[in-house]
Amino acid sequence: MPCKIINNSGLEISGFEEMIQSLVSFSQERFGFEKPPTLFLNSDSNNATNLLGKTAYYDPQEREIHIYTTDRHPKDIMRSISHELVHHKQNDEGNLQGDHYSGEGYAQKDPHMRKMEEEAYLQGNMCFRDWEDGYKQKQQVYNEWRTNTMSLKEWKNKELFGLLSEKWGFAKNVITEGDKPDFLDLDKDGDKEEPMKDAAAEVDEESEEESEESIRESRFRKVIRKQIREIIKNGK
Repeated sequence: MPCKIINNSGLEISGFEEMIQSLVSFSQERFGFEKPPTLFLNSDSNNATNLLGKTAYYDPQEREIHIYTTDRHPKDIMRSISHELVHHKQNDEGNLQGDHYSGEGYAQKDPHMRKMEEEAYLQGNMCFRDWEDGYKQKQQVYNEWRTNTMSLKEWKNKELFGLLSEKWGFAKNVITEGDKPDFLDLDKDGDKEEPMKDAAAEVDEESEEESEESIRESRFRKVIRKQIREIIKNGK
């Protein structure tokens, strides 16, 4: 069940709302609370200027998490959410009920509430760390899959284009008018002023040496093309 988010802060959360929902789902699975709390994102410029101002709080009666977002990094906001989600779990377990002091300095004045706060810091931070590491790993796997998929697609398209080009005669070398040399470079030595007769003689001398390499290349191309045809045939 998605967490209901009420954004009263004016903060643009479209870039990381999915991450917030992912964190809440991860926390719900780990802590076992029945329903996610309602999450309020609030803005308070005066609070933001206070070096020891509030960052968040949990309302056990309304089952709400309130986060102060002004001038805070999204990751810091999510860490606060993780902390308050532990208090939400404690509330579900009945550990926030009863006659416990909840005023200023409650973590120092009430032993039970101090224990609740210790639990929220420890479990909240570790839950966030575990979620963050897992989320990054999933993103890395997805990005690698996407890169490999795109590379395979480009490779298949290139080979397919090559096969079709050769079949329909589009793969022939084309020399534009401005690229024509005075003499054709038959022996491919870069000397375009060499008479074609001399170049042809050099080609004859080198052709025997290159024939074996050409045969190997031709066989390799046949294997690649056969594999491409199989991939295309099977629709992979």
